[in-house]
Amino acid sequence: MRIAILGIGGVGATVTGALKKHENELILIARGKTKEAIKEKGLIFNSELLGNLVIKPSLVSDDAKEIGEVDVLFLCCKAYSLSTACPEYKSIVGPHTLVIPIQNGVIAREMVSKMIDGRGTVADGYIYCFSSIVAPGEIKNVGTMLKLGFGIMDGQEDVKANQLADMLNEGGLPTIYGQNLLKDIWEKYAMMCGNSCAFIYFNSEAGPIQKDESKMHFLTEVYEDIKRLAKAKGVAISEDLPEKYTEVFKTVSPQTTSSLYRDIRDGKTNTEFDWLVGSACRMVDEIGIEVPYIQKTYDKVMAGK
Repeated sequence: MRIAILGIGGVGATVTGALKKHENELILIARGKTKEAIKEKGLIFNSELLGNLVIKPSLVSDDAKEIGEVDVLFLCCKAYSLSTACPEYKSIVGPHTLVIPIQNGVIAREMVSKMIDGRGTVADGYIYCFSSIVAPGEIKNVGTMLKLGFGIMDGQEDVKANQLADMLNEGGLPTIYGQNLLKDIWEKYAMMCGNSCAFIYFNSEAGPIQKDESKMHFLTEVYEDIKRLAKAKGVAISEDLPEKYTEVFKTVSPQTTSSLYRDIRDGKTNTEFDWLVGSACRMVDEIGIEVPYIQKTYDKVMAGK
């Protein structure tokens, strides 16, 4: 099975680390200093759960012609990079290629399928991991919250997908394969989008929000917005999600933020704001409901541009 992984940051390296035993089947799509570092030393991946690994893949390349058609393609880049990455590498997706996007949000499968002109089979996917880039080609994964899930919408059984899930589990990355993981994907989205909306709207780390009842109410209402949106999209999200996630937020470190908030705070041009927050506002326009607290966050950011 030829497995390509596009985007060798924290997520891509975590998937690669889990497939260490199958490194002779791995193709890492990387460029620049990252490509050169991996070619020279292998991919260095240090993890509390997966161990300290050096992965030497069969190929490291950014040339679609050199890569050729693959059996599996993991898309592990940032969401805003998909619009350039997918057209560039769609030629490596054949009729039987399984494409697994692992981006934050709930629109990846639909968007990726359009970007690669309907090629292959595009799954829904999500991952929980805390990984960071130490240097080009060197990634550190911390903590024990590590889980990957992917599934195919039409309910078809897929031998390749089952085999891939077994490989990832064997490599130490807890992996769920199912035909429909929308509930899990939406619940992760609720936490990512909900927390980010609060950090962004109040321009604050978690601590000041935790101490202010009105700010905590805002956060809970964002979770309510997402629950309402999920239900309107036909997803059976947990009824007690807003209350449960509010309680979880109370327990996080006061210094906690999200990568999206940090990117906006630091003035970065490319962020996942439109992918995570803007997409929710567009969805409600299509289905005729309201998400007032998400909309407040969106309007505040757009007014500052």
